[in-house]
Amino acid sequence: MYGYFETYLKLNKEEEAQMMEQMENLPEEEKDMVLQLPNSYFERGLEKGKQEGRQEGKQEGKQEIALELLAIGMPVNQIAEITKLSKEEIKKLVGK
Repeated sequence: MYGYFETYLKLNKEEEAQMMEQMENLPEEEKDMVLQLPNSYFERGLEKGKQEGRQEGKQEGKQEIALELLAIGMPVNQIAEITKLSKEEIKKLVGK
């Protein structure tokens, strides 16, 4: 329902106030369920953001390790094997 409102039914402030007023008249169980809808969408988005952040962090960590290994003269082939970065990714790091 929340997704429907967010996608197809953009409410202005007055309409939103009217909707909230009507929700107050719902039975308690229904009101709780409707009020939880936005939270479930928020929680799903938050979890997806956390997963993406972890992936980015892992990638950055691999890149930092690759740079350190390059600095001590380790061959690109070995760095690729250790970090699981492609040789092309490692070569791009040298140019940064």
